[in-house]
Amino acid sequence: MGRLTSWLKAPFHFTSPSVTALAGLIYVVIFASVLYTDELTGVPKNTKGLDVDRAYADLHQITVRPHPYLSHANDDVRAYLLSQLAPIAAQHEHVHLSDDLTSNASFVSPGILKGQTRTGIYFEGTNILVKIDGTDTPLADPEGQHDGVLFSAHYDSVSTAPGGDGRRHGRGDARRAREDGLNGAYMYWKHPWSNLTATFLNLEGAAAGGRPVLFRSTSQTVTRAYASKAISHLQADVLTGDAFKRGVVRSGTDYQVYAVGLKGARSPMNGLDVAFYKNRAFYHTPRDSIPGMRYGEGKKALWAMLETARGAGLALLNDDDTTGDDGSQGVYFDLFRTTLVLFSMTALFVLNVVLLVVGPIVTIVLFVFLVVTTKRSGSGHVAEDEVPASKWHKVKKASRVILGWGRFWIALIVGILAHVGLVAGYINVNPYVVHAHPYVVLWTFLSLSYVAIAGPLQLLQRFIPTSPSSQKLVLLLEHYFLTWVLLVVATIQVREHGLGGVYWITAWNLTAWLAVGTALGEGAVGGWRGSERGRKAGLDLSIENDSDETAGSGRRFVRGLRYDAPPDREDEEHGENGREDSGDEGDVVETDPTEITPLVRQQRRPLETGAEDPKYDEYGWWILQMVFAVPVLATLLFQLEYLLLQALMNTLVDGSSALNLYGCLSALSLMIFLPIAPFAHRLHHWLTVVVLVVFALTLITSWTIFPFSQERPFKIFFQQQVEIVTSSETQTRSTPLAFNSQNADTIGMAGVPAAASSTDVRVWTVLTGLSGFVDRRIVPELPSSWGKDVQCTQNTVLKPGLLDCRWESDLVPSPGGRDDRDVRWLDVETTRLNGTSGLVSLKGTNTRGCRLYFDRPVAYYKIHDVDDADEPETKATGEFLPGYEMPEEGVRDIKLWSREWEREFRVEVGWKGDSEDGFVQDTMGGRAACEWAEYASASDGMGQNGLIPALEEVKAFLPLWAQPTKTTDGLVEAWTRFSI
Repeated sequence: MGRLTSWLKAPFHFTSPSVTALAGLIYVVIFASVLYTDELTGVPKNTKGLDVDRAYADLHQITVRPHPYLSHANDDVRAYLLSQLAPIAAQHEHVHLSDDLTSNASFVSPGILKGQTRTGIYFEGTNILVKIDGTDTPLADPEGQHDGVLFSAHYDSVSTAPGGDGRRHGRGDARRAREDGLNGAYMYWKHPWSNLTATFLNLEGAAAGGRPVLFRSTSQTVTRAYASKAISHLQADVLTGDAFKRGVVRSGTDYQVYAVGLKGARSPMNGLDVAFYKNRAFYHTPRDSIPGMRYGEGKKALWAMLETARGAGLALLNDDDTTGDDGSQGVYFDLFRTTLVLFSMTALFVLNVVLLVVGPIVTIVLFVFLVVTTKRSGSGHVAEDEVPASKWHKVKKASRVILGWGRFWIALIVGILAHVGLVAGYINVNPYVVHAHPYVVLWTFLSLSYVAIAGPLQLLQRFIPTSPSSQKLVLLLEHYFLTWVLLVVATIQVREHGLGGVYWITAWNLTAWLAVGTALGEGAVGGWRGSERGRKAGLDLSIENDSDETAGSGRRFVRGLRYDAPPDREDEEHGENGREDSGDEGDVVETDPTEITPLVRQQRRPLETGAEDPKYDEYGWWILQMVFAVPVLATLLFQLEYLLLQALMNTLVDGSSALNLYGCLSALSLMIFLPIAPFAHRLHHWLTVVVLVVFALTLITSWTIFPFSQERPFKIFFQQQVEIVTSSETQTRSTPLAFNSQNADTIGMAGVPAAASSTDVRVWTVLTGLSGFVDRRIVPELPSSWGKDVQCTQNTVLKPGLLDCRWESDLVPSPGGRDDRDVRWLDVETTRLNGTSGLVSLKGTNTRGCRLYFDRPVAYYKIHDVDDADEPETKATGEFLPGYEMPEEGVRDIKLWSREWEREFRVEVGWKGDSEDGFVQDTMGGRAACEWAEYASASDGMGQNGLIPALEEVKAFLPLWAQPTKTTDGLVEAWTRFSI
């Protein structure tokens, strides 16, 4: 029975097997749970009214081919959506359909990404809106408070990818031209229904499939909708919003339009930004499709988005706690993709302040109480210091204390240096390996973190042993101090910059405080009881073999017994370890009895470290301390690390910094294992050896394997440029330019005799991608580049951080059109109005998107109707949206979008001259261009689509580990110089 009892109690002792088993169990369960719950769930039988099969069939119809704004397939998708919505609106009185073909506007876009150059835009909207009346006050009441909810999504795709009832009033907005900017969202403000909504739910795809994540939220109030019980599987973290605002992910969503509003005209709306974020390797490539999400995964992803939209949408429509927003920012994160934790930024700040003040006070009180009680406990024993000690013994004991208190910082420094070296190694050896092999990289960082933390602590305990319980307490104190310093920094960030993504530091400090408080309480209780075990659970780092080494022998007094250690024959060579090799046991000699001499002679069994079982044993307390210190932080950080890995691992091919990604993985991995440091000296050394082997294998693999694969391909950005160069760089008034792609050898200017002017056409193919891949592995595989002067330069505008490789190509594209016998690319006509203004007329064949690039900024621009040629100054369309007017410094380029094909744009521009009222003789120069995005393999077969043989060549000869995508709005841009 006694042996059974001892066996049952064994797991609760602070021994190496017990600590190793519990620590391993905690981390395995956390890692497995996070990875398992991150996977998509199947579509349930009960979808609660959602027709997933019908939606899946509609998705196939919409994504049958690429349908960018500049394609006829986009018109087909729009017609299909209207055909599905019109019958529903006709059958229900409370459902209203608006086919918006009247909203036009000019505005200056601040740029989707931070730091982008401002661009002037004229856009003619084609949004489809559906209004569903609620049961509250009719929206027609002008005095009523409008609290409708906008459900927003876009139906266009990029040119290289096919894509994939309540109280309040609901507004559905299917937007066009999202992939070529946020134009559809801007056009929503022009619609009369835009003044009926106060909240929005924007559905986006910043990647290809997976579970959608709550990217951003305007406030705590609307975020409550995401906590709806109707969402069985959710994903959210406030840190994604912080990272998105700082341009870590190079993308933009309509959230940033709705959340700003129109200055003086429309108040900013509160809302949520929900988006797919996984598998950006397929994003905007031909594999950004339903099959590209793998078998069965497309329907699961669709269900995940539908369930999220319905759950959050119904909450926004019906729940009172999602309205009446006071503007307070929220802090939110999910736990195992099932529960949303939500609280205010103010609550986070207050909690931080309380922890910063109360935590140290309570810890100091417990620390003082521990010191007092352990001294009281030690006063009843004959201390080692009462026995004369040698100088070496004093130095040895002092070093034990110093290194005992410094071990945490030694391990932390070793860990930081190791990770700095690993990050530097990745960046210099194989920086893009995370793109296709994220798990190898993840386990490399995690395994190094464990080895770097546990290894130094185990080695120090091996060669300079200390009391295990006391060492644990010291490490817990130092661990808590580190979290307190970090909490100070986090609190400043919360206060000054509103960063809610530091919530995990608050949790870390709280759990570290609970762990160290438990350890201090343990030592104080033991000391109060006066036991030797309590003394060693305190701050006494000494161990039983801290002996006086005099005349070749060690002597130690313990409770009236004198223990004479045998001469250490190898002491000079091996130091302390020599005593372990000695075959002599030494003798226990009775001394004169004292008032503390025990009545019964004590028998002590030395341990491997020289410790005595009763003195160093700890029962149960360490389990509570580990449970406080490890699971909460490890869960929060591993969830966050896995989220960032999935979101950022494919952004390096877009030009994002590898240092940012590997730095995040490094820091998070290290902090995941820092809470185990106080227990590391009791972890089994064979576990460290095994993890070290794992690290070596994953490191070798990740540094030698090719970084891209067919499953996660490399992105190559494509554009072809058609440059039309005339013999006269300065055209007179009313001088049109044209290029006939079907007869490049006999090209002239329309309306100008060929003898008076000639035209030279040059076609350039431009591929953009990572240096070392696009120039060495991609371009040499394309026949059109063979024997050509390939020029590769750094891109500093559209794709900073990437390399542009361009060469003059013989593969001439065609704009297409209904009449391909005499096809022009574009017609340009310029007219000088006065000294500081002029008129540019621009028309492209078989397109509805053009651009004007100016050599110097223009101060204003107006769009004129084609019919008012006699009075171009009087009638202008496309007024500027409030808040998006021309900046003081002007703009250098203007994007022109029409809802009609081959629409002629008449653009009046003005610039600053040297004289206010005199005619200034200087000219305004620039480039007029139009864009095309249709090509044969993605056309609808109607015979009017364009041809881009260079893109077909790229698709045919790209390696299997690469996929093409667009560089900018058009796959082809044809342009010519003009002057006014």
